[in-house]
Amino acid sequence: MSEDRLTKLRALSQAAFGQRYRLELMLAVAESPDGIVCLTDLARSLDISISNLQQPLKSLVTTGLLSPLPVNESRRKFYIRNPSSAWSWAAELAGEACSSDEKAGQLKAETPQSGPIQPT
Repeated sequence: MSEDRLTKLRALSQAAFGQRYRLELMLAVAESPDGIVCLTDLARSLDISISNLQQPLKSLVTTGLLSPLPVNESRRKFYIRNPSSAWSWAAELAGEACSSDEKAGQLKAETPQSGPIQPT
């Protein structure tokens, strides 16, 4: 993901959730094929420190979007994604943010540029 897109995604996340990394985290959880995730793997895949993801993950658990799985012999704690339209909404929100920039760029490219105004 480009640095520019990450910056916009994090700003959008801050505006929507008051957390810079929650939207990125939601997108990563939504893309998990089986819906089972752990904080360590998410941090690694997103290239974000675990400490920056702990609060957003806790928020997803508190809101019922994720549920902790029973602890097993692994040192990792796993969570399962719960069914919710919030996952598709997160993708829509992220897509709209990026497509609006693309649309603005296309509109600017398509708008004829006029030169300096000449006195009449």
